[in-house]
Parts: sequence; C-alpha cells; structure tokens
Amino acid sequence: MRKKIFASYFAILILIGYVVTSCSQEGGYVPPEPPVPSDPSKPITFTDYFPKEGSMRTLIFIEGSNFGTDISKIEVAIGGVPAPVIGSSGTKICIMVPRRSNRGDVVARIKDESGQVVKEHQFEDLFTLHVALQVNTLAGKVDPQTNTSSIIDGPFEEVEFQAPWWLEFDKDPETGDKVIYCIDAEGMAAMRRINLTNQEVSTAFMKGQAGVKNVRAMLFDTPTRDTLLIVDDNGKGNWNDRHALPNIFYSLRSENFRKVYPYLYAQCSYHAVMMKDGTLFYNTYTNSEVFKARQIFDVTAQMWDGERLFSIMANNSAHTYMFRHPDDLYVYITGKFNAIYRSVYDKESKTLVSSAVHVGSLTKASGYVDLPGTSARFNTPLQGVFVKNKEYEAQGKEDIYDFYVCDQENSCIRKITPDGQVSTFAGRGSQGTDGVIAGWIDGEARETARFNKPSGICYDEEEEIFYIADNQNKRIRTISVE
Repeated sequence: MRKKIFASYFAILILIGYVVTSCSQEGGYVPPEPPVPSDPSKPITFTDYFPKEGSMRTLIFIEGSNFGTDISKIEVAIGGVPAPVIGSSGTKICIMVPRRSNRGDVVARIKDESGQVVKEHQFEDLFTLHVALQVNTLAGKVDPQTNTSSIIDGPFEEVEFQAPWWLEFDKDPETGDKVIYCIDAEGMAAMRRINLTNQEVSTAFMKGQAGVKNVRAMLFDTPTRDTLLIVDDNGKGNWNDRHALPNIFYSLRSENFRKVYPYLYAQCSYHAVMMKDGTLFYNTYTNSEVFKARQIFDVTAQMWDGERLFSIMANNSAHTYMFRHPDDLYVYITGKFNAIYRSVYDKESKTLVSSAVHVGSLTKASGYVDLPGTSARFNTPLQGVFVKNKEYEAQGKEDIYDFYVCDQENSCIRKITPDGQVSTFAGRGSQGTDGVIAGWIDGEARETARFNKPSGICYDEEEEIFYIADNQNKRIRTISVE
C-alpha cells in the first residue's frame, strides 16, 4: 500500500513538472511558462488534501481549482506553522510538512496580484503528525574516496570542516541570528562561525592569527555573554611555569570575535567555568587539579595566581572539562577518564565544595553500560550541555536539568539525570553482526543513527535542537523531534 502511495506522489510530481516545462509536438523545446496568480473572474475551490498523516517533510497535495501557479501567492500552514510550498499546477498544490505542526489544522490561503488574501480555507480533517527523535546531517562535505576534508567556508551544502571539536551556541543580540562557534579540530586549526539563520559557515580566525598554542575548549562569560573565553593547553604543566604563557584568552563580541587577547596566565588548561557572579574556575592537566582564578597575589611576579581547590584523580594527570549548572547548583567535570564528577557550588563562599563522582567510575576500566550512578560505564565523555526538563519543572523539583554528553569513544550521546540515571540518547544504531557501532548514518536516533567519535554538543532551547560536532565524520549533525 505504501509503495503505491509513493508511486502516486511521484507521478503527480512528474505531472506538475510536465505542466511547467515540456516539449512541443514537433520536438522543439518549450520554455517554462511564467507563473500566474489565480484568475479573479473564476471561483477558487478547495476539495481535499492527501495524505492526512505522516512525518516531517512528508509531501502533501491539496486539490481544487483556480489556485494559480505562482507559489509566492500561495500560503499553507499546518498547526499554525508555515509549510513550504513546493509547486502548483493550478489544480494541485504541493507542500512539505514542517516541524512542530502537531496541532494538525490545515489552512490554505490564495492571494491576488497585489498580495491581498482572496480565499482562505480550513480543511475539516486534521493532519496527524508522526513524531520521532531523528538525527540529520546539517553541514560538512567529505571526499568519499579518501574521507578527507579541509577548511572551506560557504553555504551549508558546500562547506567543509577539518574535524569539528567543540561547539558554543549563541544568539546575536543585534541581528537575532543564531550562530554556533566551532573549534575546528582538537587544538584548533580554526575558529568557525556557523550561521544557522543564513545557513552559511565562515572562519572567524585561524590558529596562527590568534597566537594560541593548543586550544581545547571555549565558553562565554556568564554575566554578559559578550566575551568568549578560549582555553589553551599552553604546554606549561609545572607550577613554576605558571606565568610563562596565557592559559585563557578572550575575544569580544564588539569586535565580532575576530581578535584574541591574553586573559589569564597559569599552567596548561583544558576548560573553565564562570558562575553567574563572575567567579572563574579552571582546571590543569597536572594532577587533574581545579583552581579558583585570581586568588593569590605573587608580589615578585606582580601577577595573580589561582587557588588550588582539589584534584580529581590524585597523582594522575588527565584532560578534564567543566560545565556549569544553569542555576549554579554545581559543576560537572568530564574528560579523558571514565566518569562524570560533580562539585557543588557554595554561593556564599563562592567556591566549589563536596566533590564526588556522580556517574561512572574513576578506577574501573572504560566501557559502555547504561545503569544508575557508579554502575554506569563511559569511554571518554567530553563536551556536555544542560537541558531543561519540563516534567521536572511541572513537578516542582529543585534541579530541573538533564545533562547530555558526548561519549566519544562509544560514538554516542548519553543522558544523565540529576539523580544519576544514565541512558543512551542517540547513536549506536543499525547494528549488525560485525559489532560496529560507529559510522555516518542519519535516521531514528537510537535504532538507526550512527556517529563517529562525537566530541562537541550545544542546544537551541527555542527550537529544541541539539547540534553535534561529529568529529571523525567531519560534519555537524542535529538531533531533534521531527
């Protein structure tokens, strides 16, 4: 039955195309006829539409008469959401089902040449939207023969990434454009600007222009979001070398984030967090230590040093990354160990206290296990993002945020609840007898989709879309309900 329906759709599309452009009986080429609006001397009628159910991007055909062929004069909304109009033959309108059209009411409007609505019709039958959590590819081309790519700017369909590593979501306060800043390649070959509104990618600056050594992460300053802090592994791991090179740089929105300046001098770092009150914490590679910035003044060097707070793994050095809870309740610490560490933030003393493993294990081997608390297993959890859970909010819970993290070596996205429940959110789909879990496959998030060592993640709360830096696939992927 489904094959017959799709065949019918295909036949109708061919028919619409034939109306638009065809060949004469003598075999000569007949150019496309210019689009025309509806005929004002004739009535506009709507009879039906089909199909009446489907998923996002399903093609719907509206039947009737005197629609005209100028799609700029045709508007259709499903559930109050504008639907892209693909084409019109005058008696059939082809549209595509948009996201978030759950309400289902189908309303069509026909305009005259001046743009005035001359006919509006709401169908009695509601459209039933089939929703599922889907993974899609947003941008990134790769040579299929060599699996190589470069740093190429341009529209989404043409852009290339070297190996996207880290993502930060931003909404420009002046233009309203939604932009993702991307550290392209671990260590940063370039800082890329992914404009979601214009669907274009540009390069803010190259590594050599910035004067950085080995960038590992970035974050916006929490109080204003007008400063982008760039955390650098400067290669200076010893305490005595803490004044040699910056470990954090900064870039200003007022300069369109194109220039980079030294911000803080300390040992090599991998990430930092800034609380709502402006308190800054950073980590170091040596002994996996966490510091509170600018607490001790070195008279000889005339520079401020950080205060040691704690070591995540005593006498063990590791790459670690830090993530601030949106309500400043605590900080999560991930990294190239196999756990997620939690440190509570004391707002009165402005310091991190009560540090302990939240999920996973610091002492056990890496693995892949969805179980609560310390029974869970990870393999290199990297960037994560907090996302508000509306159910928690309705229940009046204190902590209303889940944490989604890139479990890099497990090639998937994991979800951690405030009480330590661990589950796999997306990836590791389409598994066969070969046991391969990594790859580049779009589709249903758990059953079908695959990633290849994802490392970066950010979230658009308005659109409810996750963006993933799929590192080894050299692409930007999305996860959303469609």
